[in-house]
Parts: sequence; C-alpha cells; structure tokens
Amino acid sequence: MKKFCISIFCIFLCSVFLTACGKPENNAASSVKAIYDLYILGDTDGISSLGMSEEDIKSAQTAYDNSVKETIRANFSASGQEIDDDTLDELCSARKEALSKLEANVEITSESEGKATVVLHTTYFDESKLDEDAFYSAREAANQSGLTTLEEQQVFLMQTYTQNLIAAYQDVTPSEDTTAITVECVIQDNSWVPANMSSFGSDLALAITGQNQSSDTSQE
Repeated sequence: MKKFCISIFCIFLCSVFLTACGKPENNAASSVKAIYDLYILGDTDGISSLGMSEEDIKSAQTAYDNSVKETIRANFSASGQEIDDDTLDELCSARKEALSKLEANVEITSESEGKATVVLHTTYFDESKLDEDAFYSAREAANQSGLTTLEEQQVFLMQTYTQNLIAAYQDVTPSEDTTAITVECVIQDNSWVPANMSSFGSDLALAITGQNQSSDTSQE
C-alpha cells in the first residue's frame, strides 16, 4: 500500500493551525510542541493554551481524520479493492494508538527579532517496515490459501494485509532513541508558528515514521 501520512500532515498543518490566535507569552517551543501533541498524540491541552477554541480543535481533528480515511480508501480502490467502514475505522484507530505512544521534547536553539529556531526530538517507529511486513505475510498466506481464482486471492490478500497491519500498529514499540527536526518559527497573529507549515508537516511525518535519516546526536 502507498504511504499516506506525509501528504495529510502537509495539508492540515497549513490549513488548520493558522486559525489559532494564541497568547503572546507562549514561546516557539510551546507552539511546536502543541502542534505535535495535537496531531501525533491527540492531546489538545497545548493547542488550547494557544487560543484555539474547542470548536475549532474538533473541526481540525475531524477534517484530519476524514482525510486520512479518504486517502486510505483511495489506496484500496487503486488496488481494485474496497475497505468497509468498520475495518477502516479499526485501522485508523490502531494507527492513532501507535502514534500516541510516541514522545517528544522541544528546545529553542536561537531567537532574535521575531524569529526563532526550534529543534524537536521525537521517538518514532518504522511504519514502512510495518506496512511491508504486513503485506508480504498476507501475500504468503494468499499463496498458500488454495483459492482458485485471482479475484478470490486478491480479496483474501487485502483482508489479511489489513488485519496484519492493524495488529502491527497495536503492537508498536517506539524507538528508544530519537530523531530530530529543525523548525524555523515566526510570530503570526500573536502566536509563534512554523514559518513553513508544509515543510514542517512533511519533516514531522518523516520523523515519526522512521524515515528521517538525520541522527539525533544531541540526545545520545
């Protein structure tokens, strides 16, 4: 299956977080951590402290969840299969559970004249490997299933793959080490925000899924 996390992060970090109207006393590290907590951990405390209303937070979460689901559904359709609503909900719930196990800390490395550089250190799990292992195991099971038609094998493959992936998410153990991303921040509407939301979203998605190749030497 195609990876779906990166594009979703880019879209919704751009369109949702900029609606917040935070308190000037919050620093750049607090803002970056609030975004991480909202989208990765499902924790709304930080984003609430920046001034985003409960209604806007729920709207952001709903929009994000719906887009993730639509992307997964599209990936199945591209493979000639459909995923039912219950299975889709189970898959998304399992992925949220895996993400909620991650941890992060954030530090400001420089700040001057309305600009700040923040480094976010996060644990991660290798989502690509989870996906590949789930698929290859399902393919092996399909080959040994004794099903006689290609259509039957394909349906069996996708159903088994999905259940394998759900189980893999549920069993995720985050890394012991961390990976780091650097975020340039500016002040906008009395809040510190990443200067380039799209870049931050992409970098964050790579980091939490084990695709960021940068070593986090500062945490060793």
